[in-house]
Amino acid sequence: MISIKPIFIVMALAALALLLAACSPSAARLTADGNEAFAQQAYDEALQAYSEAQARSPELAEPYYNAANVLYRAGQYEEALKALQAAAQVAQSDALAQNNFFNAGNSAFNTQGWDAAIEAYRQALLRNPDDLDAKVNLELALQQKQQQEQQEQEEQQNQDQQEQQDQQNQENQDQQGQDQQDQQSQQDQDQQQDGEGQDEQQSQDQEQNGQGQDKQQNQGNQQDQQNQSQGDQDQQDQQQGQDGQAQAEQEQDGEPQDGSQLAPGQRMTQDQARQLLAAIAGKSDTLQSRLGQFLRVLGRAPVQDW
Repeated sequence: MISIKPIFIVMALAALALLLAACSPSAARLTADGNEAFAQQAYDEALQAYSEAQARSPELAEPYYNAANVLYRAGQYEEALKALQAAAQVAQSDALAQNNFFNAGNSAFNTQGWDAAIEAYRQALLRNPDDLDAKVNLELALQQKQQQEQQEQEEQQNQDQQEQQDQQNQENQDQQGQDQQDQQSQQDQDQQQDGEGQDEQQSQDQEQNGQGQDKQQNQGNQQDQQNQSQGDQDQQDQQQGQDGQAQAEQEQDGEPQDGSQLAPGQRMTQDQARQLLAAIAGKSDTLQSRLGQFLRVLGRAPVQDW
């Protein structure tokens, strides 16, 4: 806890004679009335008296100094500091200036203005190096400033770490989203390839099935053609067999192989003549008898002489 000096009481009692001699009776009387009110803790009446004294004699430092003490007791530290700065501008004695800087340091200390408090305490010690209260308050102000700097540094480090963590989390989310997108794209590509493969396989199967069916149909058609050809060949062989048997029977009967008979006046063809000769040659009868017999079957004389 900082030390506070009620300097205004000492100053008021010691300098009362000087005030009465140096200023008009009204300014001195107002300052004395303010001191009496302050002693009775009537701070509002005291501040009113000091303010009137400042208006009557603005060149005097005491009314500003005493008003600053009232404001300090009321907790109005910033207003007290302004009053002390005004008193420092017109202070004429080192004792008043030293006490003024000390109280200015206290006012700045309570507003956590560590730099202003440190500078005020140093100014007080320059004017009175033996002021132990100023030394203690200066050390307290230095400690508070150091703690504030450490706290600010820690807060900055925490903020930097939080920002790095947020950035890392964002990068991880972006990477995760990219991985999911790549995975989805790969799945879509695989599905597309599978679909194309299935279509191609289905087309190949259909083509193979169609080729198999065509081949089987062709084989069936070939088999049918073979069977048809074989049937035609068998029928042809049977017909030839029947024709051969009929020809043999005709040859035995002495008739032409084709079973035809010559009409009256019709000439024999060379084939008919050959067949007739071959049939006659195989018999035991003479050619003349066979010819006569053949001609008799026709019922008329031969038209052509062989």
